[in-house]
Amino acid sequence: MKMKKRTIFVFLILVSISHFMCVNYSAQTVAEWRQDIDILTGKIEQYHPAPWAKISKAAFMDRAEEIKTNLQEWNKERIILEVMKLVASLRDGHTQVLLYNQENFNLWFPIRIEKFHDGLFITGADLKNSELLGAKVLRMGKLDVGSACRSVGTIIATDSDHGIARLATSYLSNSVILKTLGIIDSQRFLPLEVLLQDGLKKKISVESAEWKMQFNLYYYKTQVPTNSETTTIFDDKLDTLPLYLSRIIPSRVPYWFEYIPDDKIIYLQYNNVTNWNKEPFRDFTKRLFKAYDKHISEIDKFVIDIRFNSGGNGYLLPPFVREFVLRRDSLPRGKLYIITGRDTFSAASNFIGRMLKNTSAITVGDIASGPLNWCSDTTRFALPNSNLMVNISTMFWQEGHPTDTRGYYPPDYYIPTTFKDYFSCSDPVLGAIKNNEATSLMDILLYEGADKFTAEFHRREKLYGPAEGWFPYTSFDSILYTYFTLMPADKMDEALEILRLNTVLYPDDFRAWYGLAEINEENGKLKEAMECFKKLFEIEPHISEVRSDYHNLILLNTFNDQGINAMVRLYKDLKKSNPSEINEGTLNSLGYRLLTDNKIQDAIKIFKSNVEIHSNYANGYDSLGEAYMKAGENELAIKNYQKSLELDPTNNNAKEMLEALRKK
Repeated sequence: MKMKKRTIFVFLILVSISHFMCVNYSAQTVAEWRQDIDILTGKIEQYHPAPWAKISKAAFMDRAEEIKTNLQEWNKERIILEVMKLVASLRDGHTQVLLYNQENFNLWFPIRIEKFHDGLFITGADLKNSELLGAKVLRMGKLDVGSACRSVGTIIATDSDHGIARLATSYLSNSVILKTLGIIDSQRFLPLEVLLQDGLKKKISVESAEWKMQFNLYYYKTQVPTNSETTTIFDDKLDTLPLYLSRIIPSRVPYWFEYIPDDKIIYLQYNNVTNWNKEPFRDFTKRLFKAYDKHISEIDKFVIDIRFNSGGNGYLLPPFVREFVLRRDSLPRGKLYIITGRDTFSAASNFIGRMLKNTSAITVGDIASGPLNWCSDTTRFALPNSNLMVNISTMFWQEGHPTDTRGYYPPDYYIPTTFKDYFSCSDPVLGAIKNNEATSLMDILLYEGADKFTAEFHRREKLYGPAEGWFPYTSFDSILYTYFTLMPADKMDEALEILRLNTVLYPDDFRAWYGLAEINEENGKLKEAMECFKKLFEIEPHISEVRSDYHNLILLNTFNDQGINAMVRLYKDLKKSNPSEINEGTLNSLGYRLLTDNKIQDAIKIFKSNVEIHSNYANGYDSLGEAYMKAGENELAIKNYQKSLELDPTNNNAKEMLEALRKK
């Protein structure tokens, strides 16, 4: 059939336009991507409160340039994932690239894969793949599961690697992501090697299908990425779910509580920091504490379960926390517990920090992916050409100690989330609280002693592996606990034990060695203290603040071992080699240390040597006068106070001491 000339003309024009667009699309796309990347890096630098806290600006910008250099070589999906990696390198779980408006990622394998402490498991599937329910994944495509998780983890925005477990479900079943990362060869099939529930290993291939991308797939625990009918590991257990899953599966309730008379527990599950339209949080709070106050004499434990709480509106928290503060007397240590989990994040971590500072709560459960110091309060931007949505943090929150940069929160009593417990609907966390097993290592140290502490530490280490993965306390936490809790309670053996462990767990932290040096010195272990100082100076040779302590220590050790003459010789040598650090004040502070320890005659020897070396040191004569006065040698005390006053007529202390001595 012949076309009309007009029709042919229009057709040719359309073909030409189409050809023009195809020819220029690549170049235009490269230019647009460059613009988007420049806008992205600019917005991060403009709005993020601490963009270079975990990565240097130079390294970040180099990565951005590398992406721009390879734009012509990569397809759109690869570019998007590289941009996601770039943003993820900031190590901020709130600053992230969102994919749910990117239709080219709407291809999924109809299985739900979740990461647990004991591996990757399939917890949901379409009916065609129902035999995979409860199966442990051993291999995905070309990679073992560990390598596959690490690869997917590179595109996930987290504050630390602990955040990958929270969000991995949202990406592990996406066909486009797995193919682009090189985990599988074809977007159509996912080759799996699994260990089925009956103990048999099996190789199987799962076929992909269209499903609209949903960023929060991880959040809904029974959701499977498919439009087909699905099944989950909980389908036959809905009537027997444990307390902690009963308002999560099949659907989530933001907050609820139950008073359990038989266990003498009030159990609060706090799943979202929000105002629920069915019961505003303010009203819920009143009802909760009305119930607690009513049964206060019958309640042994108040349990707050936030293991599934990924945050919300943190501004709702202060009035809620205040209610616990008002009841602090009725909620002593061992009565108030907070259950944490992998999903504990953002405003939920805010809640932990506020409670730790204001109450005696003990935290129990899995490591929270949300740290106590973090960035959030995001602003969402749409990159103009790719239409990629990007959340960028605009505020920094600090609920922990400023030195806590871990990027996660490990609870006082660690119990990892395992598939075995999840599948069997058991709750070892609540069980440990009920059975009084959920104890803090620091409490054991304080109340049961160093030996019990060490035994419990090794028990947990044997159960859960190297302490670096679960130990609750930062180096500075242990130091603060030593100085403000253990030492005032005269628990010196316990102080030594925790600070020894501190140097094992944090061997590159000079503060850990400084703390141990001071405690050793306090316990009279001068040689051990000197070894700690030497280690400190290996780590940080230019630190000046502690050198005076070190010099005092080696002078004191020489005095104890070899006498005053050897100490004076050492002092002169040190003064010659360290003129800016060694002076008359060095010996003066050493003398006062001995005087404080009631070693009066030793102090007199030090003070006397000091004024012999520094004959015009007014304060030295004042100190020597004080030592003589404490020794009961008043004439010598008067003589030295007079000398101090001659050198410094403004010395009011010498005047007062002379007046007091002359009255005797």
